Amino acid sequence: MNLIQSTIMTSLPAGQKKTPSGWIAFNAPCCVHNGETQDKKKRGGIMNSADGTVSYHCFNCGFKASYIIGRKLTFKMRQFMGYIGIPDDTIRKLAIEAMREEESDVKYEKKKFVSFKKKELPKHTKTLGEWLEKYTVGTSSAEQQNKIDNLLNYLTGRGIGPDWYDFMYSEDSYFNFDQRLIIPFYWRGDVVGYTGRLFEPSDKVKYVTEVQPGYVFNMDAQDWSRKFVLVTEGPFDAITTSGVSILGSEINDIQKELIEGLNRQIIVVPDRDRPGEKLINQAIEFGWGVAFPEWHDSVEDTADAVLKYGRLFTMQSILKSTETNKLKIDLKRKMYG
Repeated sequence: MNLIQSTIMTSLPAGQKKTPSGWIAFNAPCCVHNGETQDKKKRGGIMNSADGTVSYHCFNCGFKASYIIGRKLTFKMRQFMGYIGIPDDTIRKLAIEAMREEESDVKYEKKKFVSFKKKELPKHTKTLGEWLEKYTVGTSSAEQQNKIDNLLNYLTGRGIGPDWYDFMYSEDSYFNFDQRLIIPFYWRGDVVGYTGRLFEPSDKVKYVTEVQPGYVFNMDAQDWSRKFVLVTEGPFDAITTSGVSILGSEINDIQKELIEGLNRQIIVVPDRDRPGEKLINQAIEFGWGVAFPEWHDSVEDTADAVLKYGRLFTMQSILKSTETNKLKIDLKRKMYG
């Protein structure tokens, strides 16, 4: 964590709460400065990314601010720092520190900066929490309540808690979104895509996905204290193990750069099917570790494993079965078919 990040994080208001997608929520300090009443519902959120980025977003008054390592400290970020009580002289010193980072060729290379464009979610999309609140107070229709019941049953059937991620739902029938669980894709606090997964029996396509080339799912939620990162294929695999997902079975150059930029041990947990072989081959090429946990034949991926064995056992089995030596990886691959 760099100096600017650590100063901001230690100055945040008390009563913080971390959300499943990596946001740290607290009562927003900006609202009273922007014509709104004092926030008491923890509508302020800050995201600390592993690459040194800090993003703040108030979901009440709409104030936003961000700092990206290698760039100047913006006016809005200096404003936010003042809102949380950081003294003016400290802010000035940090602004000078940011300029040093910008000029440094050792700590930061601008040509390697990766970004993704903001994207709109489907119409009428709300967080699952908002839909549940409407459900609880009785302001949703019978049809809406039935849909939410089915969605919750789907999550329960997969062994996933509704609070494990910022799950969303839309009542829009376009592309059958009213039958889909929406998983937003975040990048530095912004929505840059999504996938919608059917939660009701249907002959429609299982997933409707809006994703940009090179995107890696769940990067924003990575735990700073972890010494490893689990690389999985699907979003549910990443959610259930707090890993990242490449949203497929092959890693492209941008995804490789982003994952290696986390600067920790990389462990690939491929699905137990033929496409998973591609991921194993790439892991060998990149010098990454590969996990070969001894799970039942009915278990196809990490999400299935969490459902069958629970999170703790699944994580332990992954870590204990990880190999980094090419010969051992090839041997294990043959042993487990």
